[in-house]
Amino acid sequence: MKRSSFALKTLILVLSNIITGTLSFVFSIILSRKIGSKGMGLYQLIMPIYSLFLCLTGGGITVSISKIAAEKTATGNLKELYKTIKAVCVFEIIWSILVTTILFISCKAISKNLLYDERTMYGIIAFCPALIIISISSVYKGAYYGLQRVIEPAIIDIIEKIVRIIVICILLSTLNNVNLEIKVAAAFITLSCGEIISLILFIICFKGYVRKNPAHGKSDNDFQLIFNVLRLSFPLALNGMLGTMFIAVIAILIPRRLQASGFIYEEALSLFGKLEGMALTIAFYPSIVINSLCVLLVPSISEAVTFKREQSVTRKMNMSLKITSLIAFSSAAIFFSIPLRIGYFFYNDETVGQLLKMLSIGLPLVYIEITLCALLNGIGKQGALLLNSIIIAIFELIALYVLIGIPNINIKGYAIDFILYPLIGIILNLREIKKSLNYNFDFTGIIVFPFLCSVLLCFVIKYVFINISNTPLLIFISYLTYGIIYFSVNKMQNHSKL
Repeated sequence: MKRSSFALKTLILVLSNIITGTLSFVFSIILSRKIGSKGMGLYQLIMPIYSLFLCLTGGGITVSISKIAAEKTATGNLKELYKTIKAVCVFEIIWSILVTTILFISCKAISKNLLYDERTMYGIIAFCPALIIISISSVYKGAYYGLQRVIEPAIIDIIEKIVRIIVICILLSTLNNVNLEIKVAAAFITLSCGEIISLILFIICFKGYVRKNPAHGKSDNDFQLIFNVLRLSFPLALNGMLGTMFIAVIAILIPRRLQASGFIYEEALSLFGKLEGMALTIAFYPSIVINSLCVLLVPSISEAVTFKREQSVTRKMNMSLKITSLIAFSSAAIFFSIPLRIGYFFYNDETVGQLLKMLSIGLPLVYIEITLCALLNGIGKQGALLLNSIIIAIFELIALYVLIGIPNINIKGYAIDFILYPLIGIILNLREIKKSLNYNFDFTGIIVFPFLCSVLLCFVIKYVFINISNTPLLIFISYLTYGIIYFSVNKMQNHSKL
């Protein structure tokens, strides 16, 4: 019963990730059509600052509360759990208001001296309320995960994304003739609109849970309870801040280096918006399935490592990497074969398609590197993962700074880095895994065989599917064809071995 209940909850989480990921993708399409590539450039400049301050106000709180909720539920001390949630909510309200006030006062200096574009100031002001709301929501979300109640957060996340889509359509239709910076600010206002609905629903659902499960047990004082949560959340928040600082540096770096290579600022901003806000959004959309796969496999691998079942660990690792390769190489083949059609279909822009074609070459390596990071986390090597991530980040910064600034390379430098940094990541992460386990990386099954199938799919799309004019139908048939090619040849190969 417990096993089937866990499988059901995992399935709900996976489906929720796919739905929310799809809704986020739809949001980016609507936003790009309403504010254009320059607007997307401004939006992508502001987004890392938002993420950075989100880590500062509530980073690690969801995971920490989840852990504490699981412990208190197991011991039956619901009184301390409820008191912890209340105390941390009060702390988050005070702390996030303080941080947001400082941000509000310094937003002009940040936009001028850090982002080098004063138009970003309105966007920074617009996301300030969301910082406070999300910080409180993260407490309730963590409580739900700790109580192993995944249905409510899954439904609420979906509702929040739908609200954002509805609000952005209404706002930008109403503000059709205003300045670009106001439109970008309106996009950030939708964050607060979606999150306030999310918070209200979390509070209503949680109150219902409290009524059904009355408080009992003993409890520490409020200050001790808050300290217990912060002690757990601080390292997670610090890691999150380091990651978002790196993303912020990248966001600032790319437009400046494009200027150095010969673009005027507005052209550089537009190209940056097409890359980060459009082409990469398409490129990473299939990774929703891979992220869901990690949710399924990482706990299973952790369990196998705990019980020293190395053969099981190797089998599960290779299985997850093969599934990743299937998705990655099939997507890369499609993006490489019909990039202009895809770029025009989703964003009405063929330049997005050209960028997507460049990214498609390194896409399988990036997807495999993402999965290896998850697997390294699964075997309990968080320290090694952090060190590898820092090495990769330093390399990526240097590579982007040098390559994008060269006039004859410019934006292609990002595509070159898109091949190099995951390659380094794969080598470093595999080395760490092999230090801990007797693991054999199935190079033929994970790289060679999926790559050959993707080459064959490119020829099929170009010469067999040439007359299919419907782009979504062509994408669907192409994925289906890759699956047929892969499993047919794989079956023939297995028979020949017998």
